[in-house]
Amino acid sequence: MTEHPATDAPSCTCVPPWPALAAVIEGTVYLAAPARAHPPASALYLARCTVCGAPYTRPWRRLTPDTRAA
Repeated sequence: MTEHPATDAPSCTCVPPWPALAAVIEGTVYLAAPARAHPPASALYLARCTVCGAPYTRPWRRLTPDTRAA
């Protein structure tokens, strides 16, 4: 389990911000997207920007093959 950082964690410095998110869950990398509320994975694991590595401290959800755009 990855602990969430303190509220003063660095923000994404990418332009545009948060171009892509990913989370590592039990050794597997999952693509992620912002969410309205914390689903179970978001409550337990931390997503990060895939470009600059900044921690995404807001709710996120895992993307599955059927939720990704073609």
